[in-house]
Amino acid sequence: MHVHHLQEEGLTVERGTIGYQSEEGPERTAGPGESVTFAPGEAHRFWNAGDDELVCTGFARLPGNLEYFLTEMYASMRRRGGDRPGFFDGAYLGHRYRSEFEMTEVPAPVRRLVFPVVAAAGRAAPALRRRAGAVREGT
Repeated sequence: MHVHHLQEEGLTVERGTIGYQSEEGPERTAGPGESVTFAPGEAHRFWNAGDDELVCTGFARLPGNLEYFLTEMYASMRRRGGDRPGFFDGAYLGHRYRSEFEMTEVPAPVRRLVFPVVAAAGRAAPALRRRAGAVREGT
């Protein structure tokens, strides 16, 4: 699960079936024409719950740094060829944008204690030098 501390997030299904769940809530599904909205601070997850391709439109109000955060997370996953960002990328982005987003599946002690240390150590690493111009939190 993940949480947007500052943003409301919404998805409308164009094709396929979306599965979704809020923290401690049951798993639910929505189909074409149906919408799902998550309030700021509401931990949630969503996935393709069908056999066909899932196509959604979505929004995040107020967007803040969401576009940059997601672009960099997915770029890291592509570079690794997997479904998780690289260790330094995940730690850096998770720490830098912690006031906006959190991956609740990462244990809180790791987010609060390990991410800052890895982010600080990684600033000198070539893999993170490209982050020097990263968008500032809250802009």
